[in-house]
This record gives sequence, C-alpha cells and structure tokens, in this order.
Amino acid sequence: MRRARLTFGAFGAVTSIGGFVVALIAACGDDRGGFIQNERAFETEHEGGAPDAETCFLQCSLDGRSIIDSCTGGVVETCADDLACGAAKCQEPCAAAEADRSSNGCDFYFAMPRHYAPSIVSCFATFVVNASNKPATVSLELQGGELDVSRALFRAVPNSTDLEPLEGPIPPGESAILFVADWDPAKPRSVGERVDHTSCPTEAKPALEADFGNFRSGIGDAFRLKSNVPVGVTWMYPYGGAGTHYPTATLVLPVSAWAKEHVVVNGWEATLQGIPVTQIFAAEDDTEVTIIGTKTVSNGDGFTGAAAGIPAKMMLSKGQFAQIAQTEELTGSSVLSNKPTATVGGHECANVPTSAGACDTLAQQIPAFEQWGSEYVGVGYRPRTKNSDEIVWYRMVGGRDGTELEYDPVKPPAAPITLSAGELVLFSARSNDAFVVRSRDAEHPFYLGMHMSGGAGRPPKVPAYGGTGDPEFVNVVPTGQYMSSYSFYADSTFSEHSLVIVRKKTHGDFKDVWLECAGNLPDWKPIDNAGQYEYGRVDLSRQFGPGDSFGDKRCTTGLQRMRSEGAFSATLWGWGAYASYAYPGGMAFRKLVETPLTPVN
Repeated sequence: MRRARLTFGAFGAVTSIGGFVVALIAACGDDRGGFIQNERAFETEHEGGAPDAETCFLQCSLDGRSIIDSCTGGVVETCADDLACGAAKCQEPCAAAEADRSSNGCDFYFAMPRHYAPSIVSCFATFVVNASNKPATVSLELQGGELDVSRALFRAVPNSTDLEPLEGPIPPGESAILFVADWDPAKPRSVGERVDHTSCPTEAKPALEADFGNFRSGIGDAFRLKSNVPVGVTWMYPYGGAGTHYPTATLVLPVSAWAKEHVVVNGWEATLQGIPVTQIFAAEDDTEVTIIGTKTVSNGDGFTGAAAGIPAKMMLSKGQFAQIAQTEELTGSSVLSNKPTATVGGHECANVPTSAGACDTLAQQIPAFEQWGSEYVGVGYRPRTKNSDEIVWYRMVGGRDGTELEYDPVKPPAAPITLSAGELVLFSARSNDAFVVRSRDAEHPFYLGMHMSGGAGRPPKVPAYGGTGDPEFVNVVPTGQYMSSYSFYADSTFSEHSLVIVRKKTHGDFKDVWLECAGNLPDWKPIDNAGQYEYGRVDLSRQFGPGDSFGDKRCTTGLQRMRSEGAFSATLWGWGAYASYAYPGGMAFRKLVETPLTPVN
C-alpha cells in the first residue's frame, strides 16, 4: 500500500471493558466500491470525506484506549485510564463521545408520545447501555427538578429476560432499565382504563407517578437523562407493551448529536385512527425555532402557525419541546433554529398502508439534515409468516433538488430515480430483496425509513399476517453512519424478534461480526453486484421461546451485544399479536453534508 501524508480522522471508539468493546464505535472509511448496473452511471465521492485506501490518518483504536496509525495499526498514543479516545484525541470520556458524534452521549432529552388514544399514561421506560470503562451514574430531571430513581433502575441480565434491582451505578459494559413514569397509582380508575393500561413491573417504582395531560399541538416539558460517562439510550412506550397493541420505541440522540437544520419526517399520512405528529426539542433557553411548512402549520398552545411556505416561529426554553399534531402531513418541511435542536416524527395511530388494519403508534427520532446519507442499504426483517415473501414499505425524502438515484442490483417497483428537496416517495419491496440505493454525492442527501405493515392487512391487495405484528416505522441507517459495536435490548413480552445485520466490506474484506449469544455469525447473503455489502438475520425469539441456535449457544430476548473489526449496522424488530417495535442498535452522527439546507417554499 502506498503511504500518504498522515492526516487526522474522527472515526473513534469510546472505550472497552476487558477486551470487549461496548462503545458504539464509528468505523473508519474505506473504499466505497462501485455499484454496478451494467455500467456505472456516475462516480460517487467518499461519504463524509472518508479517506481512500491509500490515505493514512490517525484514528481511535477499536477498544478506544489509544490513537493509532490507520495504515499500520501502530499505537501513536495510549490514553490515560481516566480518558478515552475521541476524534483521534485522548480526552475526558463525555468530551470524547461528543467529538465522535455517535448515539452514545452524556445528556439526553425525550418525551413519551402523549398524542394518542387511549389518553391514560402507561409504563414509560428507557434502556440505558453503559458505553464506558467506568461506572455510569445516571440522573433524571423534569422541569429542572431531579426525580428519585433509587427504585426505578434495574439491571438487564445479558442473554436473559431477568431484571435485578440495581443499587449504585451501572457497571462498565452493563445495561439497565430505567422506569421513567407511570400513572398515579392512588387515583381511582374505571374498568376500561385498567384494561388499556400497561403497568411497570410490580417491583419497580417509576421515577414519576402522575397523570400527564395529553395534548395535540402545544409546548410541553421533556425528561432529561444525564450520565457522568457515555451511555446509549432507547425509550420504549409502553414498556412490555405487546399486550397493549400500540407500542413503539426509538433510539434517543444525545444533545451532542443535535444540529440547527432539520427536515421533518412524519410517520405516515392521516388516517381515520390518527394524524401525523412532529416534536421539536430544545436543550438551551431562548431557542428560536422556525418552521417553513410544505403544508399549513397549525396553531398550538404556545405558538402560532403559518401558511405553507411562510415561516412559523416559536420560542422554546431549556427542556421544552413543541408538538405539532395535524391532519396535513408536514414531511419535507424545514426546521431551522438558532441553537441545536432535535426532531421526532411520528403518528397517533397509523394504518400502514392506509387501507390495512390495524393501527399503531409510530415515533422515530430523525437525524439532523447534515447527518443524512447519500447511500443506504434496504433489507427487511424476517417474514412474519412461513414460506412468505413479505412486502415491506419504504419512506424516502429528498434533501436537495436534482437528486439522481441509482440502485444495485435492481430498483424496487415504484422507487424513484430522482428526488426534489422535501419530496416524499413511498414504495414497497419484498423483504428478502435487499438493495443498495445511492445518490451522486454527499451533497445530495436523502432520508430512508422502513415500515412494517398492519397485521390484519386488507386482502387481496394488502396481505394479512393473521394479526401478527402491526405498523412500525424505523430509520434506515446511512452506510456512512455505520459503526463497529452495538448493544441492544429485546423486550421479552413480544413473541418474535428478528435482528437484521448489514456488513460493509472494510479495507477490502468482510470482517467477522460477533453476537454474544451466537459467536461469529456464519451465514451471510450478498446484496449488491459490486460485492460491497452482505446481510444476515438472527432470530432472538420464536413464539416466546428461544431463537436461533449456534452450536451450544442459543439466542433469547434481553440484553445482547455485538462487535466487529469492520463497519456494520444492526436493526432490531420485535412483534406480537397486533403489536410491534423497532429501532437501530445505534449509529454514528457524523456531519456528512456540508452545504446548508435550502428551505422548501
């Protein structure tokens, strides 16, 4: 390999524990192989400015404990025990996580989806992964006041569904369930309310026991979770919610991954059961938010809307969020702010597709515009019924006018070949028909999400799945945001779990991917003609029992951990009777787009 000038690259890890990497590590860039459809239509640049195979640069080691030369692997500097590597520098762990801009962080804001019927509050929980080599002490706040979490934290036992009360910090490499909120247990309830309610485990005392006032459009207060070392956070609502039929989950982005430019992505169009919802979060006082809607933005409690193309402004304080719930979908609208913000796209209760039954709540925290990718791999979960070729739905949103797309190996029916800024396109593909889609360059980014359809369907046009699963919405991770290690939690109250892994050729080879319940995963299927991507699936559960076996190992629900020396993505899907949830196990939040967002008028 020809040596080149040594440069610096921000492709770091956070830490490791005894050789096991628990940080969500951003893999360094490598050659982005061509994507062949007869002849390559156009050349693409390295996403996010990743160096090619002949460039040597400084990066964090896989275990996050040192700075290394990317070409030789030689250690340039070993970090002190109280420091971690981030952006090719040894620094304080939270600063290292912030520099790496991944889904690990030390400061998070979030809110339960309070916008649907039934209006009662059920168990709201977060899954917290300690991504450091130091114990993690977490705290929870609301309206600036600290909540008591002493009886709300439980240890998630690896490869098990058991919960153990956690006294003290979360150990390095371990995970915990933090039971955030539930209804007021002292308030009298009707029979109907008790039927609709999902309670937290009896041994847990949530940090907040109160009835929240549900609202559609207005300004509310968010929970704030803080940690002394980097953690990864996912919220689930309701926790253990397969029996409620309307659960959802999302990966939560730390404040370090927030930005000032966003494009709204709602969960689905309005249906008879519910309407689209947008949430915008602020972490600083005097945060001015401007929304330029593709459709009219409705008024809310605390802000005034505006007609399509006209700026609507609102002021948020630290820890507040604005919620816009309205019939007209705002997907493609621009959200600009004077200080970093975050957005969540969702739906009160969506039918996917609109003619199919039944409905379910949707919510996903959407990456900022600068973190959108120019290349994605689409591949579905394990089909819900045997011997079926299930149809999955994709949601694509353009970030820039004149975006040209190409697909490898084939273009799914109805998938677009061009996109305009803010344009929404829905298309479907068979779950087993994986594909790569890319634009010309990183300055023509787009968003890709995936849906599970309703379990009842509407035959003959929309297949039914015997009431198995229901609508869900999840971000597809851009290939430029793949990482090298993940931790995730599979909820045991869902009967089925499918883990979908996509690995990217790294430095010319496909690297082994290790899953704690399996070892190195043996079975992979090619995706593209260029030979740059492969995918695999692992069942973590089947009919409430164990999932796939690997020699003397067998996968189950609960905490699982993954790692590789190469870049890959991991997305977890869980479903039961008329219920489902999904979330990416993690992702990087590198700045891939340099040109500012041009608002859609």
